[in-house]
Amino acid sequence: MNEVKTQPVTARHIPDKAEFHTHGEGHIPGSFRVVPDDDNEALFWYCCPCGCKRIAALRVGKNFKPAESPTWKWNGSLEKPTLEPSVHHRGHWHGWLTDGVWKSC
Repeated sequence: MNEVKTQPVTARHIPDKAEFHTHGEGHIPGSFRVVPDDDNEALFWYCCPCGCKRIAALRVGKNFKPAESPTWKWNGSLEKPTLEPSVHHRGHWHGWLTDGVWKSC
């Protein structure tokens, strides 16, 4: 499947689960919410930045990359999040979330 190339999209934090997962305030391309877990790990839920409105979750560590794969390092910011490495969303979008902006590869 060809990956969608998009213009940069600003990441928007939506902390409320119901808002994030509904078609009201949620399903906004590039929006995200963080669900904390143990040991400074969390699930980083996001709405694909390409505009398809698909939602996925990534296991992240706050300022570290958890050993179990696949995982990402998250800078801990809700205003300007950064994830490392890049995000490959279900084979149709690939890019980076850096300083609060999603950018296609």
